[in-house]
Parts: sequence; structure tokens; C-alpha cells
Amino acid sequence: MRRRLLLLLAPLLMLAGCQTDLALVDLKARWAGPSSRFLPMDGIEVHWRDEGPANPAPGVVVAPRANPDTEPPAILLLHGTGSSLHTWDGWARRMSPSMRVVRLDLPGFGLTGPHPSGDYSGTATVDFLERFANAAGLKRFAIAGNSLGGYYAWRFALRHPDRVSGLILIDAVGYPIEPGASGAVALELARMPVISELMRFAPIRGIVERSLKDTYGDDTKVTPELVDRYEQLMLRPGNRTAMGDRARAERRPLGWQRLPEMRVPTLIQWGGEDRWVPIGHAERFRADIPGSRLVVYPSLGHLPMEEDPRTTADDAMTFLRGGAVPGQK
Repeated sequence: MRRRLLLLLAPLLMLAGCQTDLALVDLKARWAGPSSRFLPMDGIEVHWRDEGPANPAPGVVVAPRANPDTEPPAILLLHGTGSSLHTWDGWARRMSPSMRVVRLDLPGFGLTGPHPSGDYSGTATVDFLERFANAAGLKRFAIAGNSLGGYYAWRFALRHPDRVSGLILIDAVGYPIEPGASGAVALELARMPVISELMRFAPIRGIVERSLKDTYGDDTKVTPELVDRYEQLMLRPGNRTAMGDRARAERRPLGWQRLPEMRVPTLIQWGGEDRWVPIGHAERFRADIPGSRLVVYPSLGHLPMEEDPRTTADDAMTFLRGGAVPGQK
């Protein structure tokens, strides 16, 4: 029944008119920023930022290190579906005075755009992240991921426990999502060839705004400027096609059965108002990952690091420094 209802949306989308992609040069002019870099790799230019004691962002005052020869701790930040490295702006501002903060637009998202291979499977993405970490000079580092980025984060940590000093999962994907959850419905839409093809041309602002309001615990924080960012970066040439390709790459998360093998210190951060990935998944992560800690933020949604960057970043830094996070289980 749901599939038939979704197919009925096709004529409505066609009647709504077309929305073409935006020119990449214009998107870079607005969204690249002074601290942005572009790394030629795999036949694409990966948009990334490297901020911290060695490469401070504009306006960030960095305290001198007691031992200048000691490398500052580093963290790699991975965003979720339909997002970009901008989702970590608040964390980067909070962490960069004392840490090296590396973040990127994953292939198929943001200014990076689609990968030439069209392979967006978990295995291919972890392979990509390994090459990126090597190119960025990341040797041993913490890794944090939100939603789909969390899926890649824990899979990377399982493969490279020797390189990962700490793992932070923020409303992460990991287990099959129950039918009826907002995330499950969205994925089903993206996987359907007819719908995903139409989405390459249909106006998306209304969809973006509704999705953001659904992912925030307090939807009054969803400003027109925030909707602009998400909408425009989704209109980067090739991104709408890549979203459908990624959704079809793995119909169900793989590898969660190996989570009890995790030997990396792990913090799980979760929004109590998450309507996309049920909070029961947070408890499953805590039960499956030995020694992991869980912190729930009752009023936040699926993007807690974006909705309340100060609290979530401070908790993450406390964890990475070996301290006890307030409210942890």
C-alpha cells in the first residue's frame, strides 16, 4: 500500500515544476569559506576543512602548547545524509582552540559531489575515508559521526582500532530501522527509482524544510538561512542522483553483529526527541559495544550537535580527555 501511495506522488511532483541544479562555481563562492580546502582524490575534489592549533579558523585564538613538539589531539567529523561539513560548525568553533578538527563533505554531498564510481556502499565509503585520512595526515585520531556518518565511523573503528583513539556516535545508524519511523519512510522514498528520478528535477525547498523540522527537537531553530544551506548544497550538480544511489547501495545496515568486537572507547550521544532513528537503537549500541557510555539529551532531535553544539561538544571533549560526562549511563 505504501509503495502505491508513494507512486501517486509522481504526477504531483511533475506538476509542481522543475528545479535545476545550481552552478558549482556559485555554490563554492557562497559555501566554501576562507578555511575550506579542496583535495584532489579519486577523480573528485573533496571539500574539507582542517582547523585547530596548526590551522586556526579565522577569529579563533589558540593557546600555546606546553610542548610545541607534541601533536595536538585530532578528531575527524562525519556528517549524515543530505548534510555537509557545515553541520559541525559549532563543534569546530568549540574544539579547535585545543584540538585539530578535520571535517569533510562526504562523496555525494555538499561541495564534494558525486563519486565517479557510483559506489556508495559502506565498504567503499570506509575505503574512501582511509585514503582521505592518509592524505590529510591523520595518523591516530578520534572519529565522530552523526546518523549515516555514525555508521561509517563505527565501521572505520572496527577496521582500524589501532588508528582510532575514541569513537563518538551521535544518533547513529547501525541497526535496521523499524517501518513507520521517519527515517525508514525517507529511505524508502529515496530508494524507489521513479521517485528518486523525479527528485532530480522537483522543487525541494519544502521537502528540505519539513525534514529539518522533523529532525530538530525544537523546530523554531530551523531558520530560513539553515534551509537555504541544506537546499542549495543538495542542488550541487549530481547530489540528488547520488542520494538515490546511496540509499540503494545498502538496503539494510551491515556489520552490526560485530559491534561486540569493538575495542575503541565509545561515547553514544542521542537526542531524546529523535524521530528518525529510535532511541532504542542508542540502548542497543550501549549494550553491544563493550564499555561504551550513553548520554541522552531529552529536548534534542536527530541532529543534537547542530541543535546544541556547545553542550554536545563539551561532553565530547570531556569524554575524549577521559572524564565522566554528566548524565552518562
